[in-house]
Amino acid sequence: MNKMYKFSRFHFIFLSFLLLIFLRSPLLFAETVAQTGADKQFGFAESLFGQEDYFRAITEYKRFLFLFPEDTRTERAYLRIAESYFRAKRWLEAVSALDEFMQRYPRSSLFDEAVYLKGLSQKNMKNYDQALSTFERLIKEGSPAYRDRAVYQRALIFVEKEDWKRAIESFGAISRKSDLFPSAQIFAQGLGKIDAIPHKDPVIAGSLAAVLPGAGHLYTERPTDAAVAFVLNAAFIWAAYELFDRGEYVTGGVVTFFEIGWYGGNIYSAVSSAHKYNERSKSEFIQKLKESSTLSLHRDRRNPSDCFLMYSFMF
Repeated sequence: MNKMYKFSRFHFIFLSFLLLIFLRSPLLFAETVAQTGADKQFGFAESLFGQEDYFRAITEYKRFLFLFPEDTRTERAYLRIAESYFRAKRWLEAVSALDEFMQRYPRSSLFDEAVYLKGLSQKNMKNYDQALSTFERLIKEGSPAYRDRAVYQRALIFVEKEDWKRAIESFGAISRKSDLFPSAQIFAQGLGKIDAIPHKDPVIAGSLAAVLPGAGHLYTERPTDAAVAFVLNAAFIWAAYELFDRGEYVTGGVVTFFEIGWYGGNIYSAVSSAHKYNERSKSEFIQKLKESSTLSLHRDRRNPSDCFLMYSFMF
């Protein structure tokens, strides 16, 4: 009887174990299938992102969020959607997506990256005041890794606003230990010489044009416009003189009226040419300064999550 009891208890335990496995197996299988589906869906979205097919990537990231809302990668998916809009140069949508990410994940390790991308998006939309506010927040509250990047972008905004003094100060605030320091130094040193770029005085240009039509254009290095202004004004002045000399006062008055317009236009055009010359000189100087130290963000297409900075120095 004692052996019979032991045998029955063993079978009971064994059968219970088999039953537990049998009941648990569908759940384990379902979890495995779900995990495999999530991996495939997220991997497909990442693949599209790496191929720079950003709008399809956005669709697939959103599909992933809908199908697998409890997955640990939802945080990354929300940021990827914002990154996709950013890389597709849809700045307004990028800002909206980044705001959503920051509201959902205020303590995320990716929070600083989201703030930085928001600032860049605002800068690209030329919303400079908003961008400055965003970068200032990152400078004050962000991690050291993003502080210098925010300071650098703040300096570039001051360059766009032609606030040379504050731009130089911002470039000078970048840490010597930062990878951005060499580029910032080139910018700061170059901006210190901005007053030395070629310049044409609009007053002088207008005065010369008033004395001799075309002379103002010649001063601003526009010889073709100078020749046209001289010939047209000379022709109208000569025609008016001939008409008045022959007693054709009405016709001479009409020609004189048009000549006054040409003469005034010649002065206005000369002044405008001086302003354009100065603007062109300044733009070319800044462009060469940017090209002399180019900073760009590159992403490994084989692993879209890996980013690295590349510098190009030209002397």
